[in-house]
Amino acid sequence: MRYRNAIFDMDGVLIDNSAGIIRCARETLKALGLRDLTDDEFRLFIGPSLMYSLKTYAGATDEQCARGYSIYRELYRSRGIDEYRVYDGVEDALADLASAGVACTVASGKPTESVARILETSGLAKYFVRYEGSPAPNRHSDKTAQILAARVCEPAVMIGDRVFDLEAARNAGTDSIYALYGFCAAGDTDEIKPTFTAASPREIADIILCRGEYSE
Repeated sequence: MRYRNAIFDMDGVLIDNSAGIIRCARETLKALGLRDLTDDEFRLFIGPSLMYSLKTYAGATDEQCARGYSIYRELYRSRGIDEYRVYDGVEDALADLASAGVACTVASGKPTESVARILETSGLAKYFVRYEGSPAPNRHSDKTAQILAARVCEPAVMIGDRVFDLEAARNAGTDSIYALYGFCAAGDTDEIKPTFTAASPREIADIILCRGEYSE
């Protein structure tokens, strides 16, 4: 195998939770009196912290960001957290990795309690030996710190779908796999190049286990 530890981001890598996030974000912007965005614009909210997204993509003020955080968190906790689906092929890939002795962990910007709930309700918890999220309540996320905490052995690789994941992996001194099937955005890899790219969860397992075209 190429890596002994596979560190997974959650949103856009393990699960597609765009429906819940977009609905909650849209209702938050409406409550703040901000203009509505397109679904493509709302997809940019998936990955960075909510505070960053509100300011960068919706033009919210610091005061609106603070109020928006509280509004969004309540919406997400009540309904949005359960509006997701596991990507096709994820469970097969995780089963292959676990069977081969790869330690699978999660490093997510979501609150730790949300990470735990999704792993349990999705049935994926049995494949992971550790998960790291943000202490709740916390308006900002330190992805580098989460990767370092989720790194249980070497060599390790971070699997993410946004530039924020790639940047954090670089800061943590960890290789990266860019999940092309997730919430990738134009320009994400212009400045930071991932070690590998994967078009599907199966390809992630092939890279890590040195299968097929990724044989060493």
